[in-house]
Amino acid sequence: MPECHPGTDIELGEGVATSGFRCAIKNTKRYMQRNRWTSEDVARAAYEGDFGKLEMLLSTGDEANLFNGDLNEHLIADKGTITSSYTALQMAAVSGQTECVVLLLQAKADPHVRECVPYGKDPEEGVTALDLAKKHGWDDCIELLEQAEKDHSYGWYVPVGENNNKKCYGCWEFGKAPPKGWYYKRPGAAKKQGLDPAKYGGEIADPEEEADDFTATLAAAPAQKPLPIGLLFPGQGSQYVKMLSIVKEMPAVQEMLETAKAVLGFDIVKLCTEGPEAKLEETKNCQPAMFIAGMAGIEKLRLEREEAVTRCQVVAGLSLGEYTALCAAGVFSFEDGLKLVKLRGEAMQEAAAVTKQAMVSIAGLEKPKLMELCEAAAKKEGGKATCQIANELFPKGFSCAGTEKSILTLKELADKAGALQSKVLKTSGGFHTPLMKPAQDKLGKALDAMLPNMKPPRTTVYMNTTGGPIKPGTSPKEIIELMKKQLTSPVLWEPSVRGMI
Repeated sequence: MPECHPGTDIELGEGVATSGFRCAIKNTKRYMQRNRWTSEDVARAAYEGDFGKLEMLLSTGDEANLFNGDLNEHLIADKGTITSSYTALQMAAVSGQTECVVLLLQAKADPHVRECVPYGKDPEEGVTALDLAKKHGWDDCIELLEQAEKDHSYGWYVPVGENNNKKCYGCWEFGKAPPKGWYYKRPGAAKKQGLDPAKYGGEIADPEEEADDFTATLAAAPAQKPLPIGLLFPGQGSQYVKMLSIVKEMPAVQEMLETAKAVLGFDIVKLCTEGPEAKLEETKNCQPAMFIAGMAGIEKLRLEREEAVTRCQVVAGLSLGEYTALCAAGVFSFEDGLKLVKLRGEAMQEAAAVTKQAMVSIAGLEKPKLMELCEAAAKKEGGKATCQIANELFPKGFSCAGTEKSILTLKELADKAGALQSKVLKTSGGFHTPLMKPAQDKLGKALDAMLPNMKPPRTTVYMNTTGGPIKPGTSPKEIIELMKKQLTSPVLWEPSVRGMI
């Protein structure tokens, strides 16, 4: 195997040659064979902060799992709305993934490489990884990249057959016509640049074609550094008659309410503002009401303090509130979110009617002790009894759910064990337990059907099932799997809040 140097031809297998810089991190398995990993995989891992995957691709993987491509390659998508492309290092800088920046620099990703720019612009106008880190306010990344630019002279990485003096960055020579189809193929794109669409491929047949998840993530990157603000959304149990009264006349909220009337088939405002309370408490009504109220709350906050909405650092929601948080993060539209919530509420109410179910709020006991009591209560009922922690709310604060007999037994056991509070809740079902499996099946099908309409989140979202974050750019496929599990899994609210802090 010949020794690898930046900017030289590398032999891959029998007589297969490619060109470009590889990776400076030594691994005896490198260059033994081509594999499925691409520069997009490297950039995606860098952007999402998936350090384990990035480390595998650049350092620890075997011949099937090492990235064997050009580390400084730009990502030029076939479709999209943006007119530039980034390297993996630039992607890590956009989202402030400090550990990923460190690893990429160890692999000798060139900090001087600029983004690709549309034909007709000087490549020197393209931004570097440092420029992007400064734009988004990632101080740790700024420090690393400033030092990296000092440590490496400009132009040390040159693609094969090219010369930086030509102002050519692995793309096409400045001053010459680009290849047909160079531009992101959006309606009117070439015309807006003063170019011939027939010559430069600036049109597409389907005007409604959307950017893929990855390019959409780039377009949604924050323009300013996020503020230390989390938007938190309540779930079922926080409803009250008169809710929506002070926001229902806001134009943005009125638009939501018109959509809601069409989706739900009834006037949710009348129910929220006038009651009756018993009807508002019904799961099938309460969940859409709380979702709408949460989204209306965002619009009220936007008027009072816009940057709290546009520059929030994280979002999260308790149980049903998680759907509001995901909608606020741009994963799905208000209408699609409301359709999901409507189905969720109806399915959960149906599942709750199969057997007698209940929930109890317990405070003042440690988690291991409460789990022990849940097991004892279920054992006493016998048969198909269910009794488990449903929500971890605050230190020594929980709600438990299950079959009614077990929950009533648990209340008695908790009182005897010295609980500060044990109170049976006004809910109709054993939520976040296996009793919700029928609802999970129905909701899962709806989530799968809606997946094509979903987008990666614009901001970090803390999820109930794991108590951990999903970061901007995460594939909606990962998100819906967590949403499916949420119905039958405990809500880890306290761990989520600790993580945010």
